Amino acid sequence: MSSRSLLALAASFLLACSSTTTIEQWEPVDATRFVAEDGSFSLELPEGWRRSGQLLTRDGAELQAITFNAGDVMDPSQALDPSSSELLAAMEDTLASQPGVKVLELGAATLDSLAGFRMHFTHEPPVDPAAPQAGPPPKREALLYAAIDGSTLYALSFEAADGVRFALDLAVFERLVASFRRGAGS
Repeated sequence: MSSRSLLALAASFLLACSSTTTIEQWEPVDATRFVAEDGSFSLELPEGWRRSGQLLTRDGAELQAITFNAGDVMDPSQALDPSSSELLAAMEDTLASQPGVKVLELGAATLDSLAGFRMHFTHEPPVDPAAPQAGPPPKREALLYAAIDGSTLYALSFEAADGVRFALDLAVFERLVASFRRGAGS
């Protein structure tokens, strides 16, 4: 695979992690088992959290947010191992080139036995030039798991304020990741 293709795919993974979700209405998580409308995957949602579409939070999305997504990313005839060292290096380079981003960990991982990766990084957003007196926004910490099955990218991400807030909900996110299964009947 060409370096241009690797960079495009790396950008897709990064967008999956940072994709914004329109919050329509928060609903409490009553039924913890989630099955995607198309049946492509299922997972267990954390009790006591709130949900808007495929975005979860306990205390408000500005404090912590978990997202879970699946979608087409490529032609299935292009075989790709998202845990390959070449792709991981391209993603690390892409992330490291972003202002305020520090890669903490990037390595191979699995989602429901699919080869994938786990990417852990911090992001320090720049000061808003329109409101410099407000000071810098708080540093954020993020963790992304992703894997590809044919042409489908599965991405599960967690983002929270750096440090204690992130550590507080990390185990909740890891349980959600461990519960991920392809197909509704799984």
